[in-house]
Amino acid sequence: MYEPRFQITPLLLRLVTEASEIRVWIAAAAVDVAWLPALQRDTASRLAHSSTAIEGNPLTLPDVEALARGDTLGASPKAEREVLNHLTAMRWVWARKPEAPFGEGDLLKLHRLLVAGTLPAGVPDEGYKTRPNRVVDRRGVTIYTPPRPAQAGPLSRDLLAWIGGRESQDLHPILVSGVTHHRLVSIHPFADGNGRAARALALWVLMTRGFDSLHVLALDEFYESDRPRYYNTIQQARDLDDDLTHWLEYVADGIVQTLRRTKERILSLRVAAKGNKVILTKRQEDVLRFLRDRGRIKSPEIERALGLTRARVGQIMRPLLDAGLVLREGRTRATTYRLS
Repeated sequence: MYEPRFQITPLLLRLVTEASEIRVWIAAAAVDVAWLPALQRDTASRLAHSSTAIEGNPLTLPDVEALARGDTLGASPKAEREVLNHLTAMRWVWARKPEAPFGEGDLLKLHRLLVAGTLPAGVPDEGYKTRPNRVVDRRGVTIYTPPRPAQAGPLSRDLLAWIGGRESQDLHPILVSGVTHHRLVSIHPFADGNGRAARALALWVLMTRGFDSLHVLALDEFYESDRPRYYNTIQQARDLDDDLTHWLEYVADGIVQTLRRTKERILSLRVAAKGNKVILTKRQEDVLRFLRDRGRIKSPEIERALGLTRARVGQIMRPLLDAGLVLREGRTRATTYRLS
């Protein structure tokens, strides 16, 4: 049975405690809110963008958001497919029942969803690797040689058994997620897509352990924001004979920073709806923030600030008015809007 090595340092304990406190705040704030689905859609796009960008995908976040809406970009087919695959994979993960165990077949399916149609000819997108692989730096120098292909299956099954075992049940979800992330990316069981699979599986752990049950944690943005640090911290743990202490401190810090940003966004959108509920679009979120910052504004101001036509402003405002989120005063071009 796999047994991870790490110590609970004062820093790690403080970060885990802070993350837990913010998570409780978010769970309480997000109860019965109309804008939660919009936040979840945004999280899915941010995850797809950052996780694929770590592996070199050139698409920007607006590009990814457009693909998520079903728009056509005309970009590299491989780049688009990687993003769409990630969106599909995360929908599959989020749709699973939290109490459902995650077995070897699930891991293989997760990987298959992530890499479908993106691997070079002759490289299978199903099952474990059949040839040795390696991790190289920017200069092409090998910095890590993963276990041999024959070990990919047994080591992956060993990790999954640890995740579902008694020892991990006594650990905080952040620790289990961090251990899972590092162990799978170090086993490197697939021909390609190992990083994406490891990060997705780590998020699944947070979800099933109740830490991201709302699906609002775009953790991969933290890793993507400083890719050299991300790779160096993974390798540092390997160089320390797989002592994961510093790696887990790094992961916990990323979760705290991600939760803080999520909390700030919730605070910026905290408007009580008096009428019917409305699922906010990104443009409607922009309008609510604009009203919050400016107070009472006229339609032409919204048009100029957001680059919209008068008709489009009317379409955006109508659901907000019906839900009681926004009040309208006056008519025609003299109409002003303010938060209720």
